Amino acid sequence: MSSARVVVCALFSALLAGCGDDASPPPTDGATTCTRDVECDDGLFCNGTETCGGDASPNGCSAGAPPCEGRCDESRRRCLGCEVPDADGDGHAAIACGGDDCDDGDADRFPGNVETCDALGRDEDCDPTTLGEDRDRDGFVDDRCCNVQESGALRCGDDCDDLRDSVNPSALDVCNERDDDCDGSTDEEPSLVFYVDADGDGWGVDGDPDDETLPSETRPIRACARPEGYSLQPGDCDDEDARAAPGSLEICGGGDEDCDDAIDEYGEGADTPAIDPRLWYVDADRDGWGNTDRVELGCAPPDDGRTYARRLGDCRDDRDDVNPGVTTPRPIPSCPDGIIRGDIAIPFAPFHCGGGRWECVDAFERRCGQYTFVDAWWDYDCSGALETFPVVPIYFYTPELDECGRFSEQRFSPTECGLLSGLALEYGPPVVPECNATPIGELGPVRCL
Repeated sequence: MSSARVVVCALFSALLAGCGDDASPPPTDGATTCTRDVECDDGLFCNGTETCGGDASPNGCSAGAPPCEGRCDESRRRCLGCEVPDADGDGHAAIACGGDDCDDGDADRFPGNVETCDALGRDEDCDPTTLGEDRDRDGFVDDRCCNVQESGALRCGDDCDDLRDSVNPSALDVCNERDDDCDGSTDEEPSLVFYVDADGDGWGVDGDPDDETLPSETRPIRACARPEGYSLQPGDCDDEDARAAPGSLEICGGGDEDCDDAIDEYGEGADTPAIDPRLWYVDADRDGWGNTDRVELGCAPPDDGRTYARRLGDCRDDRDDVNPGVTTPRPIPSCPDGIIRGDIAIPFAPFHCGGGRWECVDAFERRCGQYTFVDAWWDYDCSGALETFPVVPIYFYTPELDECGRFSEQRFSPTECGLLSGLALEYGPPVVPECNATPIGELGPVRCL
């Protein structure tokens, strides 16, 4: 084909759909129908000579018949046989000549060549299954790399970001605002687990978001952002108490504030000792009031077999009716039941011995000083102020008259009554017994304050 004809074809290319080897040149709106063959010829040898005529296309051009039944060498404009099996000189013979070159007219296409990434589908290594380099080495090729398959379809890679090995069709679409699995959507499989935090202390209740046996109101959820009422931190042992959370300070009072499965730990061996230990006092008479014989510090009293109290001030820890909590004065002073002298048990009773002094004497003989065991005890509330009742009119029984008669009337002065307390006397109305003799020294209802 002469150079003049090539120029002519180029001039008419704007009017014709093409002077190439299409069997039916595509229609062109407003195109002029050819009048000469030269207007249709594309100048290529191996696809035959196009001619003007027929109704193959709106332009009137018809495809030519290929001149070669076998291979064709366009550069030499001649048909080839197998006398030149490697026409393109790439070191591989044509498949028609028993070789493996899939395109013996293109020196850049042969088995073993490096497949390059292109969107046009050019198969450089004569293997349609290879698409190009996997730059991030994640096993998936860039989706911009394509190859034409034997069926004629175009197959491309499926890695939407071939510079990140964490992005490919097999990846999880985690919370990062990227399409990690290359399906066109982002953050479909949230990787963050949030735990119910009802008390708002920043710690949630343990659980598995996939455990459907858990109530929905306490089950953790997966999300990319923290919802209201949830926390990223699990481990709360009491979600109703904001003080209870891992790492909190232990507080005496019966709870596990630091969530270490130990309650009110304190002292030697405690990993997180409580911040507010309390003082415990020995309470021998178990009346709820202790003394200073032994004092212990901790959230709970020692487990040593003894009774402890938190209140201090028991002045008689051998009597459970004497402690600072007593609010009502007693009508008589206090004595022990008695003493043992040899084989004899001597009962005791309180008795006024004069001068404001009361003693525990023989309950039958009632003589001061003979069997004294201890002084009678008046200070029931441990206040240091002795609260006593003075003697009021005493009555005795006269069998002959069958009546109670007045024996004497005796009152104690404030100093005798209060043992130098200086407090005033307060008298109430005397009570006459129903003809029962009042034992000498026993007290009536008039109170000495």
